[in-house]
Amino acid sequence: MANNIQINEYLRESELPHIWCAGCGHGIVLNATARAVAKMDWNKDDVLAVSGIGCFGRMPVYTDFNGVQTTHGRALAFATGMKVHRPDMNVFVFSGDGDCAGIGGNHFLHAAKRNIDMTVIVMNNYIYGMTGGQGSPTTPHNSMTTTTPYGNIEAELDICEVAKAAGATFVARTTAYHVNQLAGYIEKGFRNKGFSVIECIDPCTTGYGRRNKFKKPVDMYKYLKSNSISLDKSKDLSEEELEGKIVTGIFKDVRKREYCNEYDKMAKQVRENAKEEVPLEMVPEVPEAENLKRCEFRLSGSGGQGLILAGIMLAEAGIRQGKKAVQSQSYGVEARGGASRSEVILGDEDINFPEVICPDVLLTMNQESCDKFATDIKSGGIILADSTYVDNIPEGDAKVYKAPITQLAIDKIGNAVVANVVALGVLARVCGFIAPEGLKKAILSRVPAKAMDLNIKAFEEGYNYGEQLLTD
Repeated sequence: MANNIQINEYLRESELPHIWCAGCGHGIVLNATARAVAKMDWNKDDVLAVSGIGCFGRMPVYTDFNGVQTTHGRALAFATGMKVHRPDMNVFVFSGDGDCAGIGGNHFLHAAKRNIDMTVIVMNNYIYGMTGGQGSPTTPHNSMTTTTPYGNIEAELDICEVAKAAGATFVARTTAYHVNQLAGYIEKGFRNKGFSVIECIDPCTTGYGRRNKFKKPVDMYKYLKSNSISLDKSKDLSEEELEGKIVTGIFKDVRKREYCNEYDKMAKQVRENAKEEVPLEMVPEVPEAENLKRCEFRLSGSGGQGLILAGIMLAEAGIRQGKKAVQSQSYGVEARGGASRSEVILGDEDINFPEVICPDVLLTMNQESCDKFATDIKSGGIILADSTYVDNIPEGDAKVYKAPITQLAIDKIGNAVVANVVALGVLARVCGFIAPEGLKKAILSRVPAKAMDLNIKAFEEGYNYGEQLLTD
């Protein structure tokens, strides 16, 4: 690669000088990246640089592209979301050995497996340089760090081998000494339509060098020069002869299906299928719901009480009467008996955050959930408690309705399993703004054919009991 490429237009000179220590290789990586971008002839507005946490994290600040600095280890997760949303963007990620292979290791594996079209430039300096000089997954055997003061007894992780095995389609390694090779590999990564990993062995002169007998920064670069060996030459050497050597070269360069392309194909197919689907049968909106801008529901109790299914039914019922809806859920590790809750938001306006913060309506089907959530209710909200299991309700200004929901299911329907649908019936009546016909249709769309009559009976029993609560 020519050395006369002008990189200033790709840098935010107002943010310079940089913060890195004398001899740190990060500046070399930054230079090489800018040179590679220059060779791609991209519009800067179409480039996105993402980083995690580490000394390298300032790189999106120094580069004059769209830039995001994310949380530790999560750069690839952020970059994946951005790339899927804007597949036309040229996305690359600055990462470190700890950020990528340590706390972000699982994201690294799955980004490689997906073969999503982005390039990851891993600055491997063998250490957590910014946070105190701790050992990282790639710290060489016997090396000194603050957490390995007697030498690292673990085997180091080979980032390139992990990337190859996980599914990356372009994998290469070089060092901060081999400047032109580094820029060339980054360019090749950019040109690869898939997940590319370029590992650069990058001296940390302060955190690593001083602890490992490199008196001056230049000594580390001399080490990189003398201990690097090309992939081709390494094939003729034994494992013992390769001990302590840095093998450089392109380890993998293949083509296979790229994630964003596959996602786009699937999305088109889903849209085509949607044209053929029969739309949900809508129901007239009840008058009480006409001015309902937003209502948050929390259905809480124990695993096995059917609260998640009830939340899904409630959300579908809202959609059937013309509302926007989201549903989310949380449950314990137990299949049955553990804490469980299902949350639903209904309204006329866009729902930009899917979780309930302060519910307008709380359904509580055991004492534990009542104790936990009853005080979170909005002023003037509604609490519906299953008095089969809930004895005490904390004092507040909410409207409280008690109904023996589970006992009704047992006595009137003969099966406690439909207690969730009984609860929906009571809830529909005491709330007043949920169209009962919409809930019935939602229930019928979610239960097996042989259980339809049973569930509709359960809903009606609950609805009638709700009527009694309002008239008592």
